[in-house]
Amino acid sequence: MTEFKANSTNLVTIVAIVAIALLLLAAGCVSAQTARLEGNFLIVPEISTAEGSYRAQFLILTFEQPVVMELMSATPTTASGELLVASYSGNDLKIRQAQVNNISYWIRFRHDTNNRFTLLAFGENPARNIPAPRPFSPMPDWRQVPGLANDISVAANGDVWIISTNTQGGGFGIHQLDGPGGFVVEGGALRVEVDPVGRPWVVNDNQEIFRLQSNGIWERMPGFALDIGIGANGDVWAANEDGVYSWTGTDWLHRGGSGGRIDVGPDGRPWVVGFSNHIYTLVDSAWIELPGEAGDIGVGADGSVWVIGVPSGELLDFQQLQRIYHWNGTDWDLAYGDGVSISVGPDGQPWVTNSEGEIWRAR
Repeated sequence: MTEFKANSTNLVTIVAIVAIALLLLAAGCVSAQTARLEGNFLIVPEISTAEGSYRAQFLILTFEQPVVMELMSATPTTASGELLVASYSGNDLKIRQAQVNNISYWIRFRHDTNNRFTLLAFGENPARNIPAPRPFSPMPDWRQVPGLANDISVAANGDVWIISTNTQGGGFGIHQLDGPGGFVVEGGALRVEVDPVGRPWVVNDNQEIFRLQSNGIWERMPGFALDIGIGANGDVWAANEDGVYSWTGTDWLHRGGSGGRIDVGPDGRPWVVGFSNHIYTLVDSAWIELPGEAGDIGVGADGSVWVIGVPSGELLDFQQLQRIYHWNGTDWDLAYGDGVSISVGPDGQPWVTNSEGEIWRAR
């Protein structure tokens, strides 16, 4: 039997997800993906935590209000990459989304004692509408930009920064595009993102985060990330194996889940690609899964969202090689072209790098 301390992140997140199952039980509808009831035991197939994913077993002490349960065992399992997880602040636990009879609910409960939690409240979430972007053309006017890059970021003010293909300590060279040669800064990184005033943030090969100061010196920021996203309103988000985080100005606030790629809309909303290649966005404090799969994602200052797709994996299926797609509000429209990484300019048009390192922009 695996035991957890009372203040462990594992236990907090595990019991949070179980609260969803108890509400489903009370409603007479149990979701097979969330949990299943076997006698007085509640079995949860996967619980995502900061330390990993677990399959857990709980003993339900009472089905009457207030619902109380106790953790009995937890076994590590392979993470699926899902982002629909709970949050914990102080002794308050919140489930942002639970489907009961095709209605979405939020749920809160309180950590009382060592392994026991009491359900506090739940309510119906308002309708969530993801805004449709600007008009879309399936045949962008692609024009090649001088230089080679592994990653690219276009700021809300139009500044363009790239991670080049030349090896440097920390990854590859960091350049601001300004004519054929570009402006080179010291250091190396794997990912770059630029804030609305043109200041770059980078992530190196140790997942360390740096921000370029006005004096040209890189400032080491707290935490670690696989990718950084910054909205046109200045909101900064990060994603890694342990979670998705928003920047408070002094530190990172955990917002659930995990991810390998992230970008942020002009309203501060994050758009995330999980490790399963599934695509998510945050609406009214709840993670919403979108259709399709992606390898990278970019959001423009006008709200336009673009992704690089993933190969089909089928031999000789050349039509599916990392194609480029545009969000139409309900699904993804295929655009002519292909790429590896993507960013979106303030005019809503994409910039991409391809498998050869070439840089292309649409007009």
